[in-house]
Amino acid sequence: MFDQYVHGGIDRRAFLDGAAKFAVGGMTAAMLLDTLSPKFAEAQVVAKDDPRLKAEMLEYPSPQGSGTMKGYLVRPAKPAGKLPGIVVVHENRGLNPHIEDVARRLALENFVTFAPDALTPLGGYPAGGKTRRGSSSPNWTRRRRARTCWRRQPG
Repeated sequence: MFDQYVHGGIDRRAFLDGAAKFAVGGMTAAMLLDTLSPKFAEAQVVAKDDPRLKAEMLEYPSPQGSGTMKGYLVRPAKPAGKLPGIVVVHENRGLNPHIEDVARRLALENFVTFAPDALTPLGGYPAGGKTRRGSSSPNWTRRRRARTCWRRQPG
């Protein structure tokens, strides 16, 4: 049910009505929603503007894929020689603030890290950390349609 809410399948009212069935022992539906919702700002370990790092959003060509893609490149501000690299792959939600923070943490351990956003062609992660719950933007609608079609594939 929470997955449906996050991906725009149901609105906030429908989620809270459904969650009320699971609210027990003084826990309200609103408290359940707050518990399930990610808190990226509170979980951040390394600040975006940490002076020990150089971080930037890059655009790069994907001529046989989806045109132009985006990714988050982070490296130590003062590297000592050549550094190994790590590609940080996000889950189904896209390049969100948590994945960016993971890339920064690894860069502090003297790695060059790159976190590509595989959802760039579908609009990527919402700017400012706002979710697209119930959004009717073309990219979000296309993402929902693509997910639905993928689930219907045989095998």
